[in-house]
Amino acid sequence: MRPFSPPPFRPDRLIRGGHLQTIASLRSTREKIGIGQQHVVQLPDGDAIVLHENASVDGRDFGGREFGSSNQADRSIVLFHGLSGCHGSPYMVRLAARLSRTGWRVYRVDMRGCGAAWELSRELSHAGRSEDVLAAIDFVARRNPTSQLAAAGVSLGGNQLLRFAGRIGAGLDSQPEWFHRLDRIAAVAPPIDLLRCSENMGRFSRRIYNYYFIRSLFDSIAPRVRERESFQRLVAGRRPKTLFELDDRLTAPLSGFGGAEDYYRQCGATSVAADNPVSTMVLASNDDPIVPVDCFKNPDWPATTDVILTETGGHAGFIGRGRTHWMEDCLVAWMNRL
Repeated sequence: MRPFSPPPFRPDRLIRGGHLQTIASLRSTREKIGIGQQHVVQLPDGDAIVLHENASVDGRDFGGREFGSSNQADRSIVLFHGLSGCHGSPYMVRLAARLSRTGWRVYRVDMRGCGAAWELSRELSHAGRSEDVLAAIDFVARRNPTSQLAAAGVSLGGNQLLRFAGRIGAGLDSQPEWFHRLDRIAAVAPPIDLLRCSENMGRFSRRIYNYYFIRSLFDSIAPRVRERESFQRLVAGRRPKTLFELDDRLTAPLSGFGGAEDYYRQCGATSVAADNPVSTMVLASNDDPIVPVDCFKNPDWPATTDVILTETGGHAGFIGRGRTHWMEDCLVAWMNRL
C-alpha cells in the first residue's frame, strides 16, 4: 500500500478546544442509512451480539450477488461502537452511510447489552471483550467467504479491536483461517492505557464526564445483568462517583477480574500494540479530554501502524469547517486507499 496521507483537518471556527469538539460530536446526524438485515451472533458463554448489515450502494444485495454492473471489489467492513453506544450512534450511522456509498458492505455491531443486544446478555461488555470482536468478524468472514475484510472501532470499540489484533499477533489467541483477509483496521481515540485514562477521569475537571458515563452505564445495564444476585449485591448503597470506583466495584468483579487495576492491566491494548500485524490507523487528538494523548506516545508501535495525532478534535469529535465530520473523511480515505 502507498503511505497514507490523511485529508487536511480544518476545525470549525466556533467549536474550539477538546471539550466543545467532544460535546459537538454527540449531536444527532442528518445522515440516513437503511435498516438493513439483522444477525444475532451467539457467543460461547451463551450471550449474544447483534450485527446490522447494509449492502454497498453499488448494485449488490446482502449476499453479495450482483444486480447491476460494478467495478468495486467484494469488500466487507465491521464497525464497533464506544462506551454506551450502539449501532444507531450518530458516528456509526455517518460512517456506515459513507462507507456503503464507496462500495463497502457494512456491518454495525451492537456489543453485549447494547442496542438490539440489550436483552440478550447476562455479562457486561467491557474494554477487554476482544473475543466478541473475533466473533463478529468471524461471522462476517464466513458469510462472505471471498470478501476483503476491514474493521474500525471508536473509543472503547477501538481498544477492543486493537486488543483482538495484538493478541493474535502475539500468539496469545489462535489465528483464524480468514485472518489473512483482514486487510486493514482503524481505531479512533481508543483508551489503550486504561489505568492512565482512569486516572485522568478522576480529575476534578473531568467530573462532568464521570457523571455522564456513570449515568449512561447504569441506565443501560441489561435486564438479565440486573437480575443477577451478584449485581444486586455489588450495587447496594450509593452509586460510584468515579469510573475507577465503578470498575472496581462492578465491572471487575462481575467480569472475573481482581479489581479495577487488574482489569485495566489485562484489558488495555497497550500491552499488545507492538504485536499487531494488521495494517492499522490509530487516530487521536492532542486535546482529547477523556483519553490523554500521552497514551499514544508510550507503546512501541509496529511498522504496520500509522498513528495520526491532530492538534484538536476532542474525543472522537474532529468537527471541521461547516460542521463537517473529518473523522469520517479520514476513516473513509484510509479504508479506500490503494
